[in-house]
Amino acid sequence: MERIDDELYEMTNGLIKGMGYKLVTVEEVFDHGRRTFRFYIDHPQRISLGDCETVSREIAYLLEADLETEGGFVLEVSSPGLDHALKKEREYAHFAGREARLVLREPLDGSHVLTGAILGAGQGTVRLKTDGVELSIPLANIARARLEL
Repeated sequence: MERIDDELYEMTNGLIKGMGYKLVTVEEVFDHGRRTFRFYIDHPQRISLGDCETVSREIAYLLEADLETEGGFVLEVSSPGLDHALKKEREYAHFAGREARLVLREPLDGSHVLTGAILGAGQGTVRLKTDGVELSIPLANIARARLEL
């Protein structure tokens, strides 16, 4: 069964791309009993508040027409931020070249924490360059990760 955040990503990615932005990821969260859909967008020139408002308005039109949700939802659109938490493979791919800190479930060479440059991601693995060494880390072994400032 497809998760709602993956469904929302697929449903809105073409629209957002057509507007000149990159959809980084979508999250479904429940905050104080309210269902919230968080869309993170990016652009090479940076994201402004006006960009978020414009994209939010277009997403809202699309979701109101296509999404069947009971009880409603809150819609949030923002930039990923400088220290964005990395969860999905597509996020690692998007941020290739950036520094990240990964906390592993199982240690690699005796360490649970790795910091290095993201080289890319695909087929369930993240490629990271740390201390001059290229590593392939299974996504399933990453407990949490965040971009470094």
